[in-house]
Amino acid sequence: MFRVHSFIIFHAINLNDEKMKKILFATDFSNNANKAFGFALSLAEKHRADLIMVHIFDITTVWTYPYTNDVFELKTQAKNSWERNLQEFFDHYDTKVKASFVAIENQSVVQGILSAIEIYEPELIVTGTKGKSPVKDLLLGGATKALVKRSPVPVLAVPEYAELKDYDKVLYTTDFREVDLIALQDLVELVRPFEPEIKILHMSTDNEYKELEKMEWFKDLVNENVSYPAISFELLSSDDIFNTLNKYMTENDFDLLVMLEKQRSGIIDKLFHQDLVSKMEFRTWIPLLSYNEPYLQTTDDQDIKRSDTVEH
Repeated sequence: MFRVHSFIIFHAINLNDEKMKKILFATDFSNNANKAFGFALSLAEKHRADLIMVHIFDITTVWTYPYTNDVFELKTQAKNSWERNLQEFFDHYDTKVKASFVAIENQSVVQGILSAIEIYEPELIVTGTKGKSPVKDLLLGGATKALVKRSPVPVLAVPEYAELKDYDKVLYTTDFREVDLIALQDLVELVRPFEPEIKILHMSTDNEYKELEKMEWFKDLVNENVSYPAISFELLSSDDIFNTLNKYMTENDFDLLVMLEKQRSGIIDKLFHQDLVSKMEFRTWIPLLSYNEPYLQTTDDQDIKRSDTVEH
């Protein structure tokens, strides 16, 4: 048994919204990455954004360029070859999107992507959740989860069986944090071209009256700070958070799940941090958009450089 409380608020449309300019697509040329590319391209077309296609390679595993014993030349040959592969892949698509092709040598996929973020300053990262082999399986427990934890920009992780379609229904999970407002403002601009319904969901096992009070407080914050014409709120009370959320998502057919990568512990942290983030196979066809809470908090307090989050 669980109880549902629904609230709907309406906002004036912000006609001066700022479209994103650059989307970074990270690929290992796996089937899952190829699927994720469709999502990256769709968003780039909707926002008229440039697309930066990135592949991270490790020179120690490259055995197909034995044309020289010079390490620098070997890296150059590998880099040029991977960038040609990126362009050849892109050229199969009939699109007006402007793309650039970047191959980066790094033993760490995450470090390589973070370095690309520092250089190109995209507003969004798009990647798959599974790699070419079990060793590089990225089912939100490996490289993708590590990227979410450290990325200064939101990460859209696309599951292997995701269906490319417009975002008609978006689910945002919240623990009633003020930092949610920054993520929601960014989310609204990301999905605005699709004009979806945005559902803000809080799940609780605590005192129902207290949660209702928190919900009213949070509604007021959203109403004052987020401009979008169709946002609704729901509060689910259940002792079985995982299965209740699973059922809720199944019954409501959401196209995108959005969450924070959080610092502190809470109900949603316990749900996503410990189990759900590493078990996204329970909804393997829904893309997951993740925001890094520590970065959002920092940008809310002061203007920082993206490079502050990149380890060298």
